[in-house]
Amino acid sequence: MKKKKILIFIDWFLPGYKAGGPIQSISNFVNHFGTVFDISIVTSNKDLGATKPYDGIESNVWVVKDNYRVKYLDKKHLNISNYRFLLKEDFYDSVYFNSLFSVYFTLLPLWFAVKYNMRIVLAPRGMLGSGALKIKKRKKQLALWLIKISGVPNKIIWQGTASTEILEIKKYFGEKIQVKMAPNLSAKIPEFLVNKQKEAATLNLFFLSRISEKKNLIGALNYLKEVKKCYQINFSIIGPIGELGYWNECELLINKLPKHITVNYLGAIPNLELPEVLKKQQVLLLPTFNENFGHVILEAFQAGCPVILSNQTPWQDLEKKKIGYDIDLDKPLDFTLAIEFFAKINEEDYQKWSLNAFNFALEFCNNKEIVNANRDLFN
Repeated sequence: MKKKKILIFIDWFLPGYKAGGPIQSISNFVNHFGTVFDISIVTSNKDLGATKPYDGIESNVWVVKDNYRVKYLDKKHLNISNYRFLLKEDFYDSVYFNSLFSVYFTLLPLWFAVKYNMRIVLAPRGMLGSGALKIKKRKKQLALWLIKISGVPNKIIWQGTASTEILEIKKYFGEKIQVKMAPNLSAKIPEFLVNKQKEAATLNLFFLSRISEKKNLIGALNYLKEVKKCYQINFSIIGPIGELGYWNECELLINKLPKHITVNYLGAIPNLELPEVLKKQQVLLLPTFNENFGHVILEAFQAGCPVILSNQTPWQDLEKKKIGYDIDLDKPLDFTLAIEFFAKINEEDYQKWSLNAFNFALEFCNNKEIVNANRDLFN
């Protein structure tokens, strides 16, 4: 049987890693379906924030990999004539977009895909969440209005990765549009959990995400500031600096933290190296303003790390499952109390939470219904 051909547009892709979740989403998609579908990926020839192209990779030509092919575009090829060529040079059963507001990897190619009556699947990747829309609010409101009046939303299939995202999509584009539920695919998980050592009254806490307003590192630092002096907190910040001005504000707060809170900025870490780094970490702190999925949250669970999250993610009722806390952003004291709880417990009690987190990830990653839902987006 002939494989269905899928053309994927995404702003950044492997070997890039600084854009985080979307790269992981498509990497996992390729790992699951590279032998099922004939996959072609169009992306930029630089990582997020980089000024130079990837070393050793030719731009503007198809680069053939084991289970897919990819074309890395330079700035000169981000134009109308090239998008027209890309969408007409071959027949594709579906075109898959992984952003809502990207000019060069959604809006321009989407216009041609609609014009050519192609089958289109679009994943907003959390961009319609209330927290995400507050950032650059006016520009996004204008873009949403233009998209809506164009009639495009009624001509495509929307991917909702959680029930909350489906509600967000319908809120802005109407109840009659076609939305399919397909949670993000996960990476492969190791079969066994490596136990972590944990001393009472100490905690290896970490923030794992792009450093930007949306991810709310400033909130995390303010919660740490209120932790009692009897607890030693070693706080590691992992992720690329997405907004330099925001990071400067974070540094001012870091310099004012009390002595029992130590902070170490580890920078951006490639995804393949992350499991080794997380072996030394114990709890994730991510008070994000919005996540439609949050690959870093699942990666924390996979590493046996319970989490302290805002309630603006699909990961809910965590305390009942004994895998973490999901907390209202209007209750900053509750974040501090959650940090103190994990700092206080001894190794034996911590291991119970750690094992629960790992088993939760194991069950999620082996969920065949999620794989089938993603396959059905293109059937």
